[in-house]
Amino acid sequence: MPFAREAEVVLAMWRDAERRLVERAPSGPEAEQLLAEINLLRDEYQRLVELAREHHRVEPPPLPGERRGLDPA
Repeated sequence: MPFAREAEVVLAMWRDAERRLVERAPSGPEAEQLLAEINLLRDEYQRLVELAREHHRVEPPPLPGERRGLDPA
């Protein structure tokens, strides 16, 4: 799968996890699990960007708001 397409899947999963976190209490075991998932997905997205650069492929788009310093949600 091209890096950009795979990154789109990871980004959708990341956004979904962030939405689920907002919908639930910001503390407790479920919130901790969601935060861990969000961190893993963010790291995976960054890994895909780096791989695209290394292989001279089309890079995944920057996260929405990244140019302005905003959160990706």
